[in-house]
Amino acid sequence: MFIGHYGPAVWDTQRGHGTPLVTLWQGFLAVQFVDIIWAVLVIMGIEGPGTNATGMPIFNIPWSHSLLTSLILAVFAGALFRVFKPSAGARGFWVIAALVFSHWVLDLIVHRPDLPLYPGSKMLFGFGFWNYPILAYILEMGLVFAGFLFWQKVTTAKHPKYDYALWIFFAVMAALQVYVILIPGLAVQAGTFDQQAGPQGAALGVTTLTIFFGMAAIVAWIEKGRPSKFSA
Repeated sequence: MFIGHYGPAVWDTQRGHGTPLVTLWQGFLAVQFVDIIWAVLVIMGIEGPGTNATGMPIFNIPWSHSLLTSLILAVFAGALFRVFKPSAGARGFWVIAALVFSHWVLDLIVHRPDLPLYPGSKMLFGFGFWNYPILAYILEMGLVFAGFLFWQKVTTAKHPKYDYALWIFFAVMAALQVYVILIPGLAVQAGTFDQQAGPQGAALGVTTLTIFFGMAAIVAWIEKGRPSKFSA
């Protein structure tokens, strides 16, 4: 999953009822934390795209995306958040940990079997919903649309431009999903997929990190103009 990961980013045990524990830009980084680690490993030449025995495109992700690693990263990120934001308390820890682990859960739905139980495990998981690219696109963008709709409801725009900016940002995300996931998925269906067509190696890792941190920065700017209705 790519853009769909951002759907749960608005989730917070207090959002909609009180001042949020986790800002939206922090949630954006949390839900992609597993892929941030993946991008670093891609730059180092340890992980990257691959194919299975039948020639279907999968990811070579034994370290970053194993179930065990995802649980460890969730605990680590939650602990790190609590260190830098102690006022969030134990609840903040669990919110961040849940957001980080949501990455593995959503990847399980769309990935072809390439998610190991632990690094080196031959048992690979993945329900393969990406084999239905149009439906997968609707699912991913639907998650983000629902998240943004809820976030718009529990925040107040300081100026109408922050309403426009939110949905322009959504349109940009939808376009990214088309380019990165939908078009390659349709190419796989048609038998014309070329894995070498996009960025490779370190360039892929750097591009991925640029997208993740760039989108977090954009949503942080929008967030400044959309304070919570429950904030002091």
